[in-house]
Amino acid sequence: MISAINKPRIPELARQIGGGKAKYMPIRLKQILGAYGIPQTEWCQAIIQEGGRCRGQGLSQPMGSLILNWGTWPKLTATQSIKNQTIAFLRQRGVSEDHLGGPLWSEVDGQDYVRQTTPRRKPQVATPEAFSTTDNEDEESLPEKEMLSQQAKRHFKLFQDPFLDDIQGPDDVFLDDEQRYIREVMYQAASRSGFLAVIGESGAGKTTLRKDLVERIIREQLPITLIQPRIIDKGRLTAGAICDAIIQDVSQDMPRRTLEAKARQIEQLLSGSSRAGNSHVLIIEEAHDLSVSTLKYLKRFWELEDGYKRLMGIILIGQPELKYHLDERTNWEAREVIRRCEIAELRPLDNNLEAYLELKFKRLGKQLSDVFEADAADALRARLVQRRHGTAQVLSMLYPLVVNNTVRKAMNLATEIGVQKVNAEIIRGI
Repeated sequence: MISAINKPRIPELARQIGGGKAKYMPIRLKQILGAYGIPQTEWCQAIIQEGGRCRGQGLSQPMGSLILNWGTWPKLTATQSIKNQTIAFLRQRGVSEDHLGGPLWSEVDGQDYVRQTTPRRKPQVATPEAFSTTDNEDEESLPEKEMLSQQAKRHFKLFQDPFLDDIQGPDDVFLDDEQRYIREVMYQAASRSGFLAVIGESGAGKTTLRKDLVERIIREQLPITLIQPRIIDKGRLTAGAICDAIIQDVSQDMPRRTLEAKARQIEQLLSGSSRAGNSHVLIIEEAHDLSVSTLKYLKRFWELEDGYKRLMGIILIGQPELKYHLDERTNWEAREVIRRCEIAELRPLDNNLEAYLELKFKRLGKQLSDVFEADAADALRARLVQRRHGTAQVLSMLYPLVVNNTVRKAMNLATEIGVQKVNAEIIRGI
């Protein structure tokens, strides 16, 4: 599962997020919108920008959030114009004249505002299947997916999105010490018939490491045969389907009809291939969807031997639910396979955030400092560090996919506002 953060920067980040991630000071306009039941999206659409590449467009949601939550105004549209358009919009929506004066733009104490406006939450019951990393009701939820706009590419002088199709070869794979370790244990499991589960959040880099292993085997012409079941719904992957995948990936033979005949066929094929100097590895992605019965059968496949030599390694790749399935306290009937399976977990980027982003922009001939102000990286850490609902546990969501999406949104917002680089204030506004 997701690890509690315990690296050098984290105590400071934990203090930052306490009850919110920074000095949260919304302006009174936000209260007025809430009191009259006016969605923030409607207000954003009503405010037409006047400058830069966003001329004629409504405010984006992140820009509206910056104004309402942090009192930060765009540089390319006059603040007074936004205020005038807002008052006209509020009058049209029936807001009392008493609420349209100067205090509309004054700050409200953030803690008082949260206490007054945050509804009480219903108690939540944790279930084994509920491995969600964040509470969907949290005010500071993770940013939604967004692509890098053409305007942002021009603004930052980029000809392509640094996070789209960004892995074209081994040099493009970001590897810190932990990922190098997992990369190596995957190789050892493939070449020496190990039994390994690689577990990580969605977007943590599991598929990238699987592709890296496959590419290495092909590039170095290693005598390792890859066996990868193609069935999409891994919940329907049975022992018979795994047998068929082994037979079809190792030979040109047609699978026999009965499970007993397939097992004998597999043993003959793998033994002959092994004596010719080959290794074999079964790789199953989305392994968190495997049924308990299929997990139990995996032990039988792994125990296939020719003398002292195992005939096949197994690598399971899945999300944190897989760790639950591989816990014999909750899956006692699968203890035989659980006790034989090594677990390697992909952790968040945390202190490697700058190095990761440097690699992404370096591919396009840019330095991170061309895009980020000095304070932006720490703000990004604080933005993606969350306190798990109902506990004191501090969790990091600094996984590549989440980081990529958040940086895209920040670059789009910087373009909309008209600032040269992404800074901490912009990160807090998304």
